[in-house]
Amino acid sequence: MNATLLAAEAGGHGTFSVAALLFGLFLLIANGFFVAAEIALLAARRARIEERAEEGDPRARIALEALQELSITFSGAQLGITMASLGLGAVAEPAVAALFEGWLSATPLSPGARGGLAFALALSLVVFLHMVVGEMAPKNLALAKAEDVSLRLARSFRAFVFLLRPLIVVLNATANLLVRLVGVEPVDEVNLVHTPDELALALRESRRHGTLEAQDIRVMTAALRLSDIDAEAAMTPRVDLVALADDAPLADVLERAAATGFTRFPVFHRDIDDVVGLVHVKDVLIADDALVASGTVADLLRPIPAVPETRDLEHLLRDMRADRSHAVLVVDEFGGTAGVLSLEDVIEELVGEIEDEFDIGGAQDPTVSEDRVWIVAGTLRQDELERLTGLRLPESDAETVSGWMTEQLGRLLRRGDTLRTDDGWQLRVLTLEGRRAGDVEVLALETPDARHGGDEGQD
Repeated sequence: MNATLLAAEAGGHGTFSVAALLFGLFLLIANGFFVAAEIALLAARRARIEERAEEGDPRARIALEALQELSITFSGAQLGITMASLGLGAVAEPAVAALFEGWLSATPLSPGARGGLAFALALSLVVFLHMVVGEMAPKNLALAKAEDVSLRLARSFRAFVFLLRPLIVVLNATANLLVRLVGVEPVDEVNLVHTPDELALALRESRRHGTLEAQDIRVMTAALRLSDIDAEAAMTPRVDLVALADDAPLADVLERAAATGFTRFPVFHRDIDDVVGLVHVKDVLIADDALVASGTVADLLRPIPAVPETRDLEHLLRDMRADRSHAVLVVDEFGGTAGVLSLEDVIEELVGEIEDEFDIGGAQDPTVSEDRVWIVAGTLRQDELERLTGLRLPESDAETVSGWMTEQLGRLLRRGDTLRTDDGWQLRVLTLEGRRAGDVEVLALETPDARHGGDEGQD
């Protein structure tokens, strides 16, 4: 509430005037108009306004113009609010005080007492109406229906800004000068670029309010994380590759496909660190019988692009789509084969596990018991473990659960190896796959809410 409303004198209000009351009512509505316009334009989703403008709505085009010069727009709103508030204090309060003083004339109060009481009653009523009708109600309405209110008020508000633009520009320039004096550069438009963390927060809010399906939120959240995941984290590691030598007979491709169910195989020249391409079982099936009988894998070799293990999945997916490549060779810092990453591996980061030709046995969903126990694969990444169970392992150089346990123990894992974290979690090796953990039991010993954390992660 502006201090100018307190500037009216306690006595000498003069005679009651209906015109003054009506003008005060107009100023009250005008104050609400400028408050609603300012809040609505601030809270309106610009994408919605732009969409309406593209559909040909003239009100949306006017509102969009206001959003493109927010500094002038809000200065105009503040000028309107200030003018209405000053007028309300100068006109409405004396008129209402005169009305109350007339009503109190029939009382035995002295003229001075009547004047003071009339002033107090008038000031209280005007302040109440100014705050509720002129400020709070328009603000709440604008917040609840930001786009609708901004469209309805766009024409009138822009007309006001147009008429008083010279004054608004001068006032705004003066304010900008003061802002620059404290080292801040004023802006004319709100920065609409959001960081991945801000978008993830918006998705969590959408989940909380139930406006998006859980699976949709999971996919969009995973898409935001692609730039944080590198090829090394998502690839099928070297030890799990089923590869063929380039001089192997083509019949071996059919035999490997029948034995494993895979359709594509990396092809090496001398050893697995010298991968020269990829062979697809489809090429063998459609080849001439004579070629299949006498040819080698090198005859049907497909190229396979190589990428460093630090390449992030967001850019890698873009490259794979541009090259129309379904798999890439992941190379470590020494130039050797770190693994193979397929298009399916990238898609799994978005939609969850998919059986593909490079997944040995196929990863299984974690099993959850009633005692807050999860059975997870040792090859599960640490970030995936956190999403599934709520357990954040201490920082380490390892990517997987098995790697983290090996790093903590300082030796190769054995069945039954158990580790406990400082925040009350226990991990136990149930099975082994070669030199790494197969299944790992994850138990929340001292974390009653761990189950809920895991459920949220699965969204």
